[in-house]
Amino acid sequence: MRGWMMVLAAAAATSVSAMAQPTIKLPIAPGFWTNDNQKCATVRYGYIFDGKRWGSVYYYGPTGNLGPMAELRAITQTRPVAGGFTQMQFGGFDGAGYFRVKATGTDRALYRVGAPFREEMQVTDEPLIRCSYQAMSPKMKAAIRRFAPALAK
Repeated sequence: MRGWMMVLAAAAATSVSAMAQPTIKLPIAPGFWTNDNQKCATVRYGYIFDGKRWGSVYYYGPTGNLGPMAELRAITQTRPVAGGFTQMQFGGFDGAGYFRVKATGTDRALYRVGAPFREEMQVTDEPLIRCSYQAMSPKMKAAIRRFAPALAK
């Protein structure tokens, strides 16, 4: 019995260190990013890059009164690809689709998503701006504190 406990303890220690994830390098700064046609003070949706994860954070409903919700995924690997983009990999493998980002200026980026559709790849580009925490509404600040507290400064 004691042997099994030691094996379980060793396995737990190994899984904890395996779960520790290094900071991911992207060509953009960590923060809250949203479409460039939005105003930081009133934005209800956008993307978070916190140095390890990427994903969307948003309020929903007819007037944006529900939420917040977040769909953040750990970035497991990045690599440069054509056009100056960096491709993000989630979950240890690449699927048919892709998620790419590249800096286009100070606090500006282009987010490209490729999704397979029938016999072609549908590509969507979103020009993004980075919003400072101080410039966001109290409601969005609350979402940042909840889902990415390290960015709440």
